[in-house]
Amino acid sequence: MSYQQPSAIAPRKLQLSASSVKQLAIQHQADELAQRYQRYFQASIASNQEEVTKIYQLRHRVYCEEFQFEPSNHQQIERDVYDSYSHYCRVQHLNSGLDAGCLRMVSPSKQQSIPLLDTGQPVISHQELHPDNFAKESICEVSRVALDTQFRRRKIDLKNGAAPAGAGLSAFSQKELRTFPYITMSLYLAASIVAEQCGIKHAYVMVEPKLTRSLSMFGIKMTRIGPNIDYHGIRAAYHITVERFQEHLPLLYQPLFELIKQTVNPSPALLASTNQLDAVGQNR
Repeated sequence: MSYQQPSAIAPRKLQLSASSVKQLAIQHQADELAQRYQRYFQASIASNQEEVTKIYQLRHRVYCEEFQFEPSNHQQIERDVYDSYSHYCRVQHLNSGLDAGCLRMVSPSKQQSIPLLDTGQPVISHQELHPDNFAKESICEVSRVALDTQFRRRKIDLKNGAAPAGAGLSAFSQKELRTFPYITMSLYLAASIVAEQCGIKHAYVMVEPKLTRSLSMFGIKMTRIGPNIDYHGIRAAYHITVERFQEHLPLLYQPLFELIKQTVNPSPALLASTNQLDAVGQNR
């Protein structure tokens, strides 16, 4: 009987579905985004009076000088009564040390209110999601979102002679510029982390409807709860839960979310001291 040598077994090829390939590509893109962001920016919560003052100064440049939503003042700071019970998220550009963007979270308690309820207009028609239906400690309003003009303009603006003062777009690399569109997203990610740590479940915003369409592309899908009103332009009230925001966060932003968790970790003592510092600042 003749001996027959076994045929070589061909190596099995790993078969991936089209959806798996797409998911791996998105995961790779997400990791690259987080790494690039970490190289140029850092999100944090304002933890001392110096950082809070820089936020007021940024808001003055944007809201008072650029858009003229509020009157300018010689102190060159923009603040109001709601700042005495607010927390602040900020994004710092690491190479220049500049605050690229900020937002505040108005966190009321007891008899305190939130800005959208004090506009003097009927801004809420969705009664089930009215802030009065929830404990004051469980709600916040995200407002005063501001990006420094240097971090809103792309390099193409230089061709039109729109180079801003300060660090200047000419000092930014192409990789940095590609990260600019994610500054706003990182502010909202930071806010959701602060809200979760503080036990806040419901967030409200008063924004232009077209902005919510842009935010939905980032995975932030809010529920409209009121009609359009004329308040520094056409705006409407929206609601979202912190749980919904985090649970529906697209894969593209999950590594960025985990990264920001490392630098935005507010303790109750830190949050309390932030409000105390601000109160001191208002009394000066």
